[in-house]
Amino acid sequence: MPRELLDSLNLQVGDQLQIVETDDGIILRPLNNSFERQMRAARDVMDKYEIGLKKLAK
Repeated sequence: MPRELLDSLNLQVGDQLQIVETDDGIILRPLNNSFERQMRAARDVMDKYEIGLKKLAK
């Protein structure tokens, strides 16, 4: 899919889509994976700032 389309639909690489077949063709719908995306973002932040977060936890 073109980057512009992914951006306009707030999709990222790795997001899952539901495929629905109709008489006119197919419909692609994003699956609700906002929790997974939020957890991935949280892990990325924790990995990036691991040393600082450990110091703050003391």
